[in-house]
Amino acid sequence: MKFLILFLLTGLVACSSNKDKATDAPAKVTNESFKKEKPLSDREMRDFYSANVKALSPALQDETVDRYTPEEMSQVSDPADPLLTMAVMCSKGEFDPAFGIASKSFNKYQKVPGYWNQVANCHLNMGNSRKALLFYNKALEVSPDYVPTLNNIGVMYSRQGQDQKALVAFERANKNAKFSKTPRYNLAKLYLTYGLADEALPIFKALLSDSPQDVDLQNSVASAHFLMSNYQEAAQNYVKIPAEQLYSAEVGLNFALTLNKLGKQPEAIKVFNAVKEPSAPELKRYYSIVKAQLGERK
Repeated sequence: MKFLILFLLTGLVACSSNKDKATDAPAKVTNESFKKEKPLSDREMRDFYSANVKALSPALQDETVDRYTPEEMSQVSDPADPLLTMAVMCSKGEFDPAFGIASKSFNKYQKVPGYWNQVANCHLNMGNSRKALLFYNKALEVSPDYVPTLNNIGVMYSRQGQDQKALVAFERANKNAKFSKTPRYNLAKLYLTYGLADEALPIFKALLSDSPQDVDLQNSVASAHFLMSNYQEAAQNYVKIPAEQLYSAEVGLNFALTLNKLGKQPEAIKVFNAVKEPSAPELKRYYSIVKAQLGERK
């Protein structure tokens, strides 16, 4: 069951507020630094952004860039929004230009928690958790209950394998979030990772009701039903997923197992045969496990 749970969903999602060698500090002192701009207050900034992109997984697209495909990412840009620009650059691994924008934006955004949150996200994407935590704490110093940062601390702890700390961070973020969807999404994903499908399912269903075409949420609801042995409900949700995504390894293998559990082995094998064998080592191993369970000799 460990591998089954591992490939039910994609990774946890960081809020944007929203390898190249990079500089360490968000603000490098230059002559430009003394040309003071009036600092914005956190009340003058929004924690979401509008993206005119038809995303494959649109449920959280106004809160994070993490769920965009590379093609969608190329369409996300707003020269007037340096924090969004930083988010996109750091997601693409363009750290030096991102930190350059952080330096130029310091005077104006130093009192905005989203600024420090995004600098921290860049360090997290670089794999530097210690520096990320330093800047996340700076964001919380500016605004102690800032939801994107609380969420992102949870993502950081999860990446470190410290799921108990991640759970506390996600629950705190969710408690303080009036409208934010990302902490709820991450909390549900963490529940599902530990087989707590009955805890995760209501959250996923609520999010899906707002974004019924979101492929990842469709998969999440189906996966939760699968873990609860509600195979008929799982199958009903899987068939709503477009074929291009349904026959990806991350989704199609579980769909094949679901059909097999319903006693529809010929259909299960047909779905399995439509799934291209993955190259990623762990997903390839899961592919072999499913193959064995189906008794397929492909």
